[in-house]
Amino acid sequence: MKKKKKINEEKKGAGWLTTFNDLITLLMVFFVLLFTMSTIDVKKLKEVQYGLQSAIGVLKEGQRVSVGVIEPPVPPDVSSVTTPEEIEEEVPDEIRDFVKAFDSEPDITATYTKKGVLITLSDTVLFQFGMADINPESFPVLDKIAAIISKTSESVRVEGHTDNVPVVHSKRFPSNWELSIKRAVNVVKYFVEIGKIPPQRLSAAGYGESKPLFPNDTTEHRAGNRRVEMLLEMEGQG
Repeated sequence: MKKKKKINEEKKGAGWLTTFNDLITLLMVFFVLLFTMSTIDVKKLKEVQYGLQSAIGVLKEGQRVSVGVIEPPVPPDVSSVTTPEEIEEEVPDEIRDFVKAFDSEPDITATYTKKGVLITLSDTVLFQFGMADINPESFPVLDKIAAIISKTSESVRVEGHTDNVPVVHSKRFPSNWELSIKRAVNVVKYFVEIGKIPPQRLSAAGYGESKPLFPNDTTEHRAGNRRVEMLLEMEGQG
C-alpha cells in the first residue's frame, strides 16, 4: 500500500509541468502578437526569440521555437493608373474629332474612360422596342463608327443593356439576357460584314438589366438604361 501511495504522489507532483508548459506557450503567443502589431525591430526580435527558446527548456533536446519576421504589406503601385484625360491626349486626332462630333447628340455619346473611348447609343437609335434587328436608319451611324474603328488597332467590346421590364410573349428572347446579347452580336456582325472590321478585334456581351445607369423607377430612367455600349480598349489599358 505504501508503494502504491508513493507512485500516486509522484504522478500528482509531475502535474505542475503540464501547467508550466501551457503557461510558457501562452506567453510565447502573447509576445509574438505584440511584435506583429508593433514596428518590427529585427535586433529586438532576435533577442526575444533567444529568450523564448531558452525559457522553453522543458522541451526535448533538439526542439526549437522559430519566430519569423513579418514584413509589412507593400502598398499597390498607382503610378501606372491612367486617367481619362491621359487617354484623350493619347488617342489619334480622328478619334478626338469623333468624340467631339457627338457632344450635342442626345442619343449618342462618346466619352473618355480609364479603359479607353466609350461610345453609348440609345436603343432607339438602333432597334425597335423589344427587338434585336438593326434599324436601316441607323446604318449611317454604324458606318461612321466602323470607319473610326478601322483607323485604329484597338480591340472593341460591344455590350447590350436593357431595363428591368420583362420581355413579353417572345419566343426569340425568353428574357432580357437573350435580347441584350443578340443586340450586341448583331452590331458586331454588322461591323464584320459591312464595316470589314477583323473579327478578332471584336467581342460581344449582353448584361440584360444587371448594369443599369439609372434606377428603373421612371420612363426616362428606363429608356436611359436601354443602350448599346462600344468600348475602344486603348492599348495597355485593363
